[in-house]
Amino acid sequence: MSEEQLYETYEQKVNLVKEMSSYYSSDEEIDVEICNPKIMKEFTKIDQSFNLDLDIIRGIFGSHFKKAMLNDDNATDILNNFYNNHPFLIPFVGKDYPKESNKKFLYVLESHYLPEFSDVYANMPKKSKDKNEWLKEQWYKHDFSWKNLKSSSNREISLYREDIEYMWTESVVKNNIKTNNRFKAMFEKMLKISISKDKKIEIPIESIAFMNYFLRPAENTGVSIENQYIDSLFSYLNLIRVWQALGKPYIIICSAKARKSFYFYWKEHRKYLEGLKENIVDNTGFTTSAKFCLCNHPSNRSWNKSMENNETNEERLLKFIKNVYQ
Repeated sequence: MSEEQLYETYEQKVNLVKEMSSYYSSDEEIDVEICNPKIMKEFTKIDQSFNLDLDIIRGIFGSHFKKAMLNDDNATDILNNFYNNHPFLIPFVGKDYPKESNKKFLYVLESHYLPEFSDVYANMPKKSKDKNEWLKEQWYKHDFSWKNLKSSSNREISLYREDIEYMWTESVVKNNIKTNNRFKAMFEKMLKISISKDKKIEIPIESIAFMNYFLRPAENTGVSIENQYIDSLFSYLNLIRVWQALGKPYIIICSAKARKSFYFYWKEHRKYLEGLKENIVDNTGFTTSAKFCLCNHPSNRSWNKSMENNETNEERLLKFIKNVYQ
């Protein structure tokens, strides 16, 4: 491919992104969107306000911090620039997401995935012990901002139109909620609503925030992610950041893999804080203030089966939402 053709391809990518995202909408266009582009734009700025001490990060993850092939600079640099470098993963925020209300909800599923023939992971190591370093260099540290989408010979991962369409959180919600019956049914279960023929599901979705827990797509289309140490580390820390940026909403995680990963590190976080010395402070207040409900995926056959305390996922979620409004 000639340099001229490559440039044209790059320009096409950028134009596609602009068409897909309200991030680039003019003020006149905002009213017709179901999301709040003003809040979503701010996610590229939240990175500098994260204040979880590195000693706490190391303490929470213990040996996992080393297994993720990270040092202090790696961790802070990646966290502080994540949404600048991965703008397609910015959470969806509905246009009516409450500004002052204490009835804010953040819904969290597992991960995005890639189109069937994507070559994003063509060079990914097969052995788990080698994947953390590779993912750090090829996914987490890479600048995938729109100005740098152009493919290059020294990059093992390149993003193409299909990859962007599959991973752009805002586009996934906006496109599927209108035409994908399975997607609509999933949100009906999570939102605990019944959509009649004369009521649009966009209305309740316009008042919530939504994201996927893991910060990279699954390796194959339609399957669960094979998360590594580095995925677990950054996903947990990033959720704290999103929780802060969205005004500390109630968190509803609907994914067996995501909830198990989250809850393991939440318990480690809380346990570590209980033994902290006075000179180390956790300013996030996450383990004491965050309220969350942990369920399996609404599309999973386990949704109507009993979990802990003989509750089904549906019963657990309904009780959680009712308690919020009491």
